[in-house]
Amino acid sequence: MKKQLKCYIYTRVSTSMQVEGYSLDAQKDKLKKYADYQEMLIDGEYSDEGKSGKSVEGRPEFQQMLQDIESSKDNVDFVLVFKLSRFGRNAADVLSSLQRMQDFGVNLICVEDGIDSSKDAGKLMISVLSAVAEIERENILVQTMEGRRQKAREGKWNGGFAPYGYTLVEGELQIAEDEAPIIRLIYDKFVNTTMGIGAIAVFLNQNGYRKKIRQNNTMETFSSSFIKGVLDNPIYCGKLAFGRRKNEKIAGT
Repeated sequence: MKKQLKCYIYTRVSTSMQVEGYSLDAQKDKLKKYADYQEMLIDGEYSDEGKSGKSVEGRPEFQQMLQDIESSKDNVDFVLVFKLSRFGRNAADVLSSLQRMQDFGVNLICVEDGIDSSKDAGKLMISVLSAVAEIERENILVQTMEGRRQKAREGKWNGGFAPYGYTLVEGELQIAEDEAPIIRLIYDKFVNTTMGIGAIAVFLNQNGYRKKIRQNNTMETFSSSFIKGVLDNPIYCGKLAFGRRKNEKIAGT
């Protein structure tokens, strides 16, 4: 009697809003139909929602799947993914993860791409397409950053909550008159008195001033870090800053 093949299915979306056909439910539906057509038994489902394909780090379900494969938890034969880009967009990570699977006799099938790593040409195609996926990811990143730079040039806000004292109206910052007096008072005390950051926070709290509760502010009282953030932020001087913070990879990490 022919042995029934067993598989895991893995799905991933990078954001909560995906184009039609790439949602988690759509991916799962296609993978389950494929498994049924191939008479494969699905022994586990793994899904990472809102996770980037840049790296396997930060994808707990993907990591758990690899651990289950290496522990021979279900002795599966294949991992099914909708497209190779759902498995990963970093060529080195894709090939490394695939090798970890193959070391335990498990191969990868990319249903929409028509790729099966157990076939002669499968791993070659995965190498090529994973490199293409990485290039696409880098292009998307470049386009996104350029879009943000252009918004900054046009004096528009680049995402996130508006700083205290401002409100967002159609992507542009406008003064929030119910919050602005506090900002003006902080600058007045800092410029026209000998008060430091900590003293200003104490003054505001002791004199009954309270912050407005908003999504990014759940405390009514003032802290030294809040005062420092206000005084350090160039937005209160009429300057819209962009790119003040950068992430750098440290060698060996």
